[in-house]
This record gives sequence, C-alpha cells and structure tokens, in this order.
Amino acid sequence: MNKHYIKYLSLLPLFVLLQVLVLNEVLFFSYLNPYLYLALILSLPLKIPKWFLLVYAFFLGFFIDLFSGSLGFHSTATVLLAFVKPAISRISIPHNILGDYDKISMPKIGSKSFITYAFLLIIIHNTVLFSLEHLSFSFSIFAKIVSSSILTLVLILIMELFQNKKK
Repeated sequence: MNKHYIKYLSLLPLFVLLQVLVLNEVLFFSYLNPYLYLALILSLPLKIPKWFLLVYAFFLGFFIDLFSGSLGFHSTATVLLAFVKPAISRISIPHNILGDYDKISMPKIGSKSFITYAFLLIIIHNTVLFSLEHLSFSFSIFAKIVSSSILTLVLILIMELFQNKKK
C-alpha cells in the first residue's frame, strides 16, 4: 500500500510541471487546452482510502492553480472529480476485474469500460472548471467543454497505449 502512495506522490510534480510548462502554453486552435494531469486521479486504485484520494486531488489541483494563476478552479474541479470517482467507477467498470490495489488502466478493465469511465470523469471535471472560469453557460463554453474533453481523452488514451507498449 505504501508503494502506491510513494508512486503517485512522486508522479505529482512531473505531471504538474508538464501541465503548467507545456500543455497550458500550447493552446490547440487557440481554444482547446488538454488536462493530462487528470490521468493521475483516473488511474488511482479503487480501494485507495477516500481521504488520500481527496487530499491528493486537492493538492494536484492546488499546484496547478498556484502555477497557472487561477483562483482555485482546478482544485475545486479535481476534488469534485475525486468525490464522484467511486460512483462513476461502480457504474462503468465491471465488478471483480480489478484487484484491491490494481491501477485502473485500459488493459485491466477493457477499452470500452476505460473510455466510458475516463470520458465521464473528464466531462465532469471540464464542466465544473469552465463553468467556474466563465460563470456562465453558452454554446461556445459547451463546445469548449466537449472539445477539451475529447482532446484530453485522446491524450490519456495515447499515454495508456505507450505505457502498455513499454511493458
């Protein structure tokens, strides 16, 4: 169990720096911004204690907010994401496939389940994030939510494929 804590805590600075220094600076079509750091929360094991999941999500969002100059938008969205993750996983991941502390990944749960699980959580995160940023809801914000969610999902799937090739 402790190895999971150490692994995810050591990945946190890497993903924060990648997001802040690279992905936040490269806006695709000057409109889309992928959020690759969500892969950390998505891949956390299902049986990890809820306190660790919520605290980890908060600090991940807090560091993104701190380095990108936003006012708590990412921390709010990531804590909500961590809060709804167990419910979404019960809906989208088949039972008895994962061990207690298995990482949630595409080869473990299947591509259809992983895409459904990841896309639902990414949509929730981006809806909260962009709604808080703009404090309104219009078609252009809806388009930004959907397109950024699809781009984030594609990048997470590419990252999953590279991790599977490595093994």
